[in-house]
Amino acid sequence: MLASAKLQRGLLLILVALLGAIAFVIVKTPSPPTPADNGDVAQAHSEFAGPTMPPNALAPDFTLTDQNGRRVSLAADRGKVVVLTFIHSLCHDTCPFMVEQIKGALNDLPNDGRNIPTIGVSAAQAEDTVHNRKAFLAKHEMTGRLEFVNGPLATMRRVWHAWHVQPVTPKVDHSTFVLLIDKHGYERVGFPADQLTPEGLAHDIRVLERQS
Repeated sequence: MLASAKLQRGLLLILVALLGAIAFVIVKTPSPPTPADNGDVAQAHSEFAGPTMPPNALAPDFTLTDQNGRRVSLAADRGKVVVLTFIHSLCHDTCPFMVEQIKGALNDLPNDGRNIPTIGVSAAQAEDTVHNRKAFLAKHEMTGRLEFVNGPLATMRRVWHAWHVQPVTPKVDHSTFVLLIDKHGYERVGFPADQLTPEGLAHDIRVLERQS
């Protein structure tokens, strides 16, 4: 009997020790972070709705002519948030879509966004004639709201190269994105066409407008 009691006490002590070890492991094992306590991750999230550009990406300047013969340059718009895209006046799918999305974003802003310079750069120099550019803008009710600029072919090639844009060719369509340039002339947000929404674009314009 005495041996049996000692054996039981020994087994009980071993059980207590095992339970203590298990409790220690449970207490020491960190639980997965939750949105409420994971401040570092939340801090890393961007305040912009669209994809952000690399830091210190200075927008390449240009001087081109809009549909009314007026000279347009990015330098002249310094101090303002600028919407910039590359479009083709004879395009029937992505370009109309991007311009309609831009229009929707401007409509959501104070004064219909008329204080936001909005520039469409030609992606098909020969086909984006004054007539075709005016017709495109009229069709999408953007006359007076978007400066559709073009220039000599050699100049346009330099612009396309500086902006890493694929222009329209017989076999390849052009690059399709909408950029936001801040008041200091830096590229800040770049929406691919398939991620572009009026709400997201308007939101990011407001963010940049609040910045000095």
